[in-house]
Amino acid sequence: MKLTIVVTVLNEKNTIIQAIDDVKSLNIDKEIIVIDNCSTDGTVELLKDLKDNSIKIIFQSQNFGFAQSVITGISMAKGEFVYIQYSDLEYDILSVYEMLELIERENLDAVFGSRYYNFRKNICSIFLLVKKRPYALGTLITTSLINLFYRKRFTDIIGSKLYRTSSFMKINIETRNVGFDFEIVSKLCKNRFKIKEVAVAYKPRSSRDGKKIKAMDIIPALIAIFKVKFLK
Repeated sequence: MKLTIVVTVLNEKNTIIQAIDDVKSLNIDKEIIVIDNCSTDGTVELLKDLKDNSIKIIFQSQNFGFAQSVITGISMAKGEFVYIQYSDLEYDILSVYEMLELIERENLDAVFGSRYYNFRKNICSIFLLVKKRPYALGTLITTSLINLFYRKRFTDIIGSKLYRTSSFMKINIETRNVGFDFEIVSKLCKNRFKIKEVAVAYKPRSSRDGKKIKAMDIIPALIAIFKVKFLK
């Protein structure tokens, strides 16, 4: 099988069905694994009503966190590649086509979908971005650290992700909190896995609309980055 798409969900009753429909519409040899992280807003009931045998749905018994949802999904993956799809519709699923073409053509271990790729040559645009979306500052700080530590030129290390499944399985992931993605990126870079990034379409939502990222999330992110760099 070409691709496994892991759809992670926690309390997204307004968007989960559209997210699944978007994934199903992709013209790719694929399997779909939905990991519900103990939703309490009606999402579970919507998923149980799907009656679609082509989709594997896992209902976690408690909120184990996003990290465990990804790990659980990838551990079940049969695809050569695995894409992590958030159920909040912020990322355009059609970006998968370009990411998949790139990872195959250049025999990569991972492709990062960058929200800020087109800002990389315009400092003024970056300042305007932070002014408009203050939470982007955390992304810029952590991305800059990864670039500094591993001599990379990434623009966004926490956008969408496409992994070669066999490459991901070689990484021993210890973090189960917000630092999860940052540990993965750090270990991929430290162990010299081949990574490139592409621009992806992105429609951010606000905390009023259910965005779950908080300002304090940068602390476990930085801990994960420094831990891999200096203690692993």
